[in-house]
Amino acid sequence: MRKKLIISLLPVFLFTSCIVQSPKYTTLDQVMSLHLGMTKNEVEESLGIKPYDLKGLTDTSSTLIYVYRVVDRRTLAIATKPTNGKKSTGKYVQLEVTYSNVNKVIRMESCNLCPDNLVTKSRIDFEKVFTFAFVTLPVLLVFFGITTQSN
Repeated sequence: MRKKLIISLLPVFLFTSCIVQSPKYTTLDQVMSLHLGMTKNEVEESLGIKPYDLKGLTDTSSTLIYVYRVVDRRTLAIATKPTNGKKSTGKYVQLEVTYSNVNKVIRMESCNLCPDNLVTKSRIDFEKVFTFAFVTLPVLLVFFGITTQSN
């Protein structure tokens, strides 16, 4: 009875580490809709998010950081072509938006040198979940089925 309880709670313990803490982000399409001269409120409305961080503040300007994600594609290495594959969500990118002292956008730039540390915990590793669900779990079920029949 105790073994069955442990086995039934095992998946709960395995999946508790799958919680991800990440920033609110927007998409590249929304970033591409921005233009110089927009106000801070117009930028936030267009992106649908508030700034993630403050990079710099001077007497004449302020630079805020917004986060967006790019779209990648997944394909087999031997079948890579310019447009094939399945779309997937890519890495986080930081967008630096500089506002003048009258809250108008005067500069926008993606931060390529910024560290990519916006996610603080790892995501679900689907290969491990697949291995557990289709290899390890059936073996355990067969093992416990055999041991309970022999008792």
